[in-house]
Amino acid sequence: MTLSSLERRICYHYRYVAPETILSAEPIDDQDASSLRADASEDGACYLEVTRSFHDGTYQARVASHPGLIRTQGYTIVLNAAQLALARPYDCRVSDKSA
Repeated sequence: MTLSSLERRICYHYRYVAPETILSAEPIDDQDASSLRADASEDGACYLEVTRSFHDGTYQARVASHPGLIRTQGYTIVLNAAQLALARPYDCRVSDKSA
């Protein structure tokens, strides 16, 4: 089994930043007008940690609106390779809003 370049560069349980457009903007349901994009992104970005590969071009990840919320208040999602390719490693020295 050969690994794709994306699979070779993924560091599992490492924080990444991605554009909010990788998240669905569709309402949750008829009673709840919120969306994953509204709940798990801020200022056009979302933060994620890839937790596993399904080895079919899809990946399980946790996503949240702030890197510190990924594990405690994040959402578990499935991303395809094209969505994950838009993610970049998160550098808290440059991006930390609490500084």
